Amino acid sequence: MRNGIWIVSLTFVALGAIGCEDAEYQDYKEAPLSETKEHVHDHDHGEVGKHGGHVLEMDDAHAHHAELVFDTASRDITVYFYGAEVGEAKAALKVTLELHVGDGHKDFDSRPIPLDGETDATASRWIVSGADLPAEIKGEEQLDGHLKATMDGQPFSYELKPHHHDH
Repeated sequence: MRNGIWIVSLTFVALGAIGCEDAEYQDYKEAPLSETKEHVHDHDHGEVGKHGGHVLEMDDAHAHHAELVFDTASRDITVYFYGAEVGEAKAALKVTLELHVGDGHKDFDSRPIPLDGETDATASRWIVSGADLPAEIKGEEQLDGHLKATMDGQPFSYELKPHHHDH
């Protein structure tokens, strides 16, 4: 009986070796690991919004957007709030611009400027007075802080970082 088991085992080994001659051999120690892909943001609205300002993604779900427009003459900052589609007005509340000033930060209040058909409670356009901003801020690329707003009952915060425009 032992000879029979030995012959069967030898047969399997021989058939296995012959059957593998034409097949591709893959050493699992050298098999490529799954690659981690970076999150690719394919929901691009472009850099310039409907009013000529920068479009800001307020959440990862792409359901809330804002457009920040800086008036270089008055230094007023106007913010338009949108839903999933840029240009689709969305009511916002409690809109605050928090800027890093010196060693701390300062909150700058905004006021609603309702568009046609809106009220103060349903306004999608808000303004921060340029007269209230620190004198050294001459453009939106100098803003360093957060834009905060409540939409659909949820608080949102967008980080503003100083940057340069290379045109």
